Amino acid sequence: MGHGARKQLAELLDDAQRRGDFSTRIEMSARALRIEVEGVGELPLPLRAPVTKKLIAQARQASFGRGEQTLSDTSVRDTWEITPDRITLGGTDWDRTLDGVLDGVRTALGLPPTTVLRAEAHALLVYGKGQFFLPHQDSEKDDSMVGTLVVSLPSHHTGGELVVSHAGRSVVHQASREKLTFAAFYADCLHEVKPVKSGYRVTLTMNLLAERIRPAGEDDGDSVADLAHCLTEHFTEPAEERYAYGRQKAAPPNRLVYLLDHEYTQRGLDWNRLKGTDATRTALLRQAAAEADCEAVLALAEVKETWDAHAPYERFDYYGEVEHYDDCEDEECEGECLLDPDGEPGAERRRSGDFSSYELNELIDDEITLSWWTRPHGSGGEQINLPVAYAEVCATTESKDLTPYQSEYEGYMGNYGNTLDRWYRRAAVVLWPRQRSFTARAEAGSEGALRELQGHLDAGDLDRARTLARSLAPFWKHHGSGEAAAVLFAAALPVAAGLREADTATMLLAPFGVETLGERHAPGLAAAAARYGRTWARGAVSSWFGTVGAYTGAGRAAWLESLPGLCTALQAADGDGDAMASPLAEGAWQAVEQQLTSWLGVGRETERRTGMEGLGASLARVLQAAGPETAGTIAATLRGLPDTALECLLPALRTAARHQTTIRDGAPAARAFQTLADHCEDRLTMALTRPVRAADDWSLTPAGTCRTGCGLCPDLDAFLTSRTRHVMEWPLAKDGRRHLHSRIDQAGLPVSHTTRRQGRPYVLILTKTDAVFTREQATRTRAETDLAWLRDNWPRACG
Repeated sequence: MGHGARKQLAELLDDAQRRGDFSTRIEMSARALRIEVEGVGELPLPLRAPVTKKLIAQARQASFGRGEQTLSDTSVRDTWEITPDRITLGGTDWDRTLDGVLDGVRTALGLPPTTVLRAEAHALLVYGKGQFFLPHQDSEKDDSMVGTLVVSLPSHHTGGELVVSHAGRSVVHQASREKLTFAAFYADCLHEVKPVKSGYRVTLTMNLLAERIRPAGEDDGDSVADLAHCLTEHFTEPAEERYAYGRQKAAPPNRLVYLLDHEYTQRGLDWNRLKGTDATRTALLRQAAAEADCEAVLALAEVKETWDAHAPYERFDYYGEVEHYDDCEDEECEGECLLDPDGEPGAERRRSGDFSSYELNELIDDEITLSWWTRPHGSGGEQINLPVAYAEVCATTESKDLTPYQSEYEGYMGNYGNTLDRWYRRAAVVLWPRQRSFTARAEAGSEGALRELQGHLDAGDLDRARTLARSLAPFWKHHGSGEAAAVLFAAALPVAAGLREADTATMLLAPFGVETLGERHAPGLAAAAARYGRTWARGAVSSWFGTVGAYTGAGRAAWLESLPGLCTALQAADGDGDAMASPLAEGAWQAVEQQLTSWLGVGRETERRTGMEGLGASLARVLQAAGPETAGTIAATLRGLPDTALECLLPALRTAARHQTTIRDGAPAARAFQTLADHCEDRLTMALTRPVRAADDWSLTPAGTCRTGCGLCPDLDAFLTSRTRHVMEWPLAKDGRRHLHSRIDQAGLPVSHTTRRQGRPYVLILTKTDAVFTREQATRTRAETDLAWLRDNWPRACG
């Protein structure tokens, strides 16, 4: 779709919006409500101070939610709270009054006439003088929650205004002194309670729930026809790239993503619970989609925009440079010139906080990713991962007119900077032609596309299944990670085996990481190996382990914990489970060996020992999973490593000792563990036979090989290996001092380094510390303890 057609669609939807707002206010007589509170009794309205103080005596400090946490912080929310189970609402006219208010709220907020609202009590809040609630959004506490209703009980107070904001607009609600004041707003609206200046502000907060919603059956005639024409043009005309630069036009897009104005959660994203203008526009889009033979789903989108921007207080010199970036020509400067007035390094270069007053100049870049969507038939939804191209996006309200949930500014950095990153959470309607449904869903990593392939296989239509599966090749490689990976792998595995086409099966399974595999996949893995052979299985396992040396993080360690169970399940499964189990154990050992080699090169003992101890548990699991040949190779390799490897081997043996009931006598793992235990005992015994360091022996091992050819390190090593010298004063320029600092720190040597800043060049002072002796004594004590433990838990076999 050309930009003009997308613009036309956005304008059509803008013109068709229902009259409504994000917040409304209604007043009713206080005689309509009779409210009782446990421990206080019936509340006389308007409220007076003596009764309000009784409420406070029965209340607790109110908390608030932040992500998955429930917090209590009076610098954010300072108010008293009484839970709804202690509140009774009644009165002869209350139900009728509330129904009338809810009807008015529905109309004022622009919800369809077929929507029935219900209000559910959430809490009674009491704000005294100075109390407040900072700007926040309400969490959707129920799947059907669309908003919040705040019922202010009449009282004599000043301040405490409720300020509700959305899309750059704000409305202020002030409670009446004589009447009930009902303020309603959508749940995604930012709102705050200003500090109370005098008296007490008492409110009953209620969740607005949308129920018993029926299709509106509206027909907007010409608008729908015009929208359908825009959709047809979008899916038939070449896609427009933002920066084409004369390149050949791209193929027509496979989807249209129309961004909505309000925020939603997965629980609240439903065609029947959309808010205000979103409800009106999506109803028109769905009618247009039906006329244009398209499918439509709702989705959640993460939007990031990068703007050229300037802070309102930044000052620039004649050349356009920010004044606080002065050139520094002091050769001895250690970075002091980069300190801000408060002494924080780099504080002028990176800021986070409120950037609403920053001036936005030009949009540099934007990224939109769909992370979740509903299924076309309307029941449930699924995790996806779909970056959205420029030519696929349409919106009536631009993101910059909404409130971002996070912003980050980077000031001028020489050849880049003065940029403001803003992140938004938006919902969207995603549409695609019905005949392109498979591709549109598959590009998003949808499990539904794999279910369609499985359906063709179950129906015996092998050719159709193969054709569709091959069409995934250009983009399927992007869908092997993320929250949905395990679900996708479980769906892809039987499809891969059922296709009976080795290359296509490889393409389907290759994107996934080995961390995706679990015991539940064992039957499918064994079946696929039996179908395509051992060479294919080994190649598949290699692809799951990914790039050699790639960072795997905590997920790999957690997966290694489950490896013995997975290999056992593979051996027991029908098919050829061993074809998968053997390369899995071998690949796991290669990954552990790489990490072990890396840790052995770390000179700082504390850091190295921590890493090696963590790796020990993984090593134990790999040995448990390994077959005879692999277990023997692992044991032989480990026995050839230096003594520092014991920092990993002993934790591995401790892990194995805790799980000895799962290690069968005579099994490859049992023999390998005993071999390693004997090896560790020999190494520890030998270490303890070495003489104790003399009290006047200050010698240390050299700092290691220096590849820079600096000419300084030989002198450093001479000092380190000297038995008598423990202090060295060395006049050196800054670069030389920094180099030696780095060498000493990287080697983890017990040598302090300070600089005497007098004369030129400054003098580097190296001092061997008492850790030369205390470390060695600690190592000997630890060796004695470890040796005793080994002999108790891994005794040598007799004879």
